[in-house]
Amino acid sequence: MTEATSEPVCCAHYASTYLPLTQNWIYRTLTHHRLYRPIFLTRKKENLNLFPLSPVYSLDDRGKLLQYASIAFFKVFGYFGFMQRACRQNQAQILHVHFGYHGVKMTGLKKKLKIPMICSFYGDDVFAFPGIPANHARYQELFRDADKLLVLGPYMKAELIRLGCPEHKITIHHLGIDAHTIRFEKRIVARGGKIRFLIASSFLEKKGIELAVRALAALRTQYDFTLDIIGDGPLKPVILEAIETGGIKDRVTLHGYKPYAYFIDLAYRCDVLIQASRTGSKNNKEGTPMAIVDAMATGMAIVATKHSDIPEVAHDGVHGFLAEENDVDSLRQCLARLFEQADRIETFSVAARARVEAEFDAAIQTQRLEGYYTALINAPR
Repeated sequence: MTEATSEPVCCAHYASTYLPLTQNWIYRTLTHHRLYRPIFLTRKKENLNLFPLSPVYSLDDRGKLLQYASIAFFKVFGYFGFMQRACRQNQAQILHVHFGYHGVKMTGLKKKLKIPMICSFYGDDVFAFPGIPANHARYQELFRDADKLLVLGPYMKAELIRLGCPEHKITIHHLGIDAHTIRFEKRIVARGGKIRFLIASSFLEKKGIELAVRALAALRTQYDFTLDIIGDGPLKPVILEAIETGGIKDRVTLHGYKPYAYFIDLAYRCDVLIQASRTGSKNNKEGTPMAIVDAMATGMAIVATKHSDIPEVAHDGVHGFLAEENDVDSLRQCLARLFEQADRIETFSVAARARVEAEFDAAIQTQRLEGYYTALINAPR
């Protein structure tokens, strides 16, 4: 079936949980399908009130005995029978698996259905997961059996190639946001003026929040600024200590975890987003943090690190400044440069919005994704 088909073609999506709050980019893809009709296969359902979709076929909808029987069936045959039946019932013609570590579990279903499979990679599934030898071996099977693998940028692509994936199977595909629902407000800061910074992320090692706090604290006697932090997590004591010892407690506002709408509203009251991402002790890495994309859509300038595929989103000297990762002094220099050239924030603001509209709009990105689906369905097998 091709784009000329009057009825939308069914695409079966899979992730182990439908749908964590932090994976709202998957929902944006589902809701922007036009040529394809999505169904979702999963083991566990949550947040359906926030991410309404029908149909969702879930293992946890089945009684306990049937769940045990389904898992036993999967261990023997390599796929879930109820998922196969759902795909047959809906005449699914392509399977889209989200996260590489889920992709290794879905090759059995792909083979049973005899349909093409796309697998999207997002971050730790490229960098941390294959560090375990058994997982590395399973990825070789995924690279062989999947028809296309989507990554977020050239850094991630290079890592998949290093792991053994054929380059011709890999395509860089950006995640998208609903840019048309986010108004643009140009940020203007006079040289020497006060800058309001924003950090929005979980308090995890790879986010590098305490590094950002320390870099700002080093500039506290030279420049006027405030810092708002949205988020929470296991490293909160470390971050609080950095704020206290840095002498900037009176300039920092901790908001805790907040809904997406709260983040967007606060973004309009801030000038610059800081994303000090770094590689974690277990090789945990970002993909392309969506907080950067959302902030750029509102018109914020960016100070971030040259970590993973962040440079694929925000370009150094175009949308803000990028520091070396895990380097407080490099980050401090970028922040100082921003203060000294604060009049450039206006230019960064305009360029940031344009970048999002061109490469990170959910409708455009889903249209591109559907093009991949159609090409695979029509390809000779």
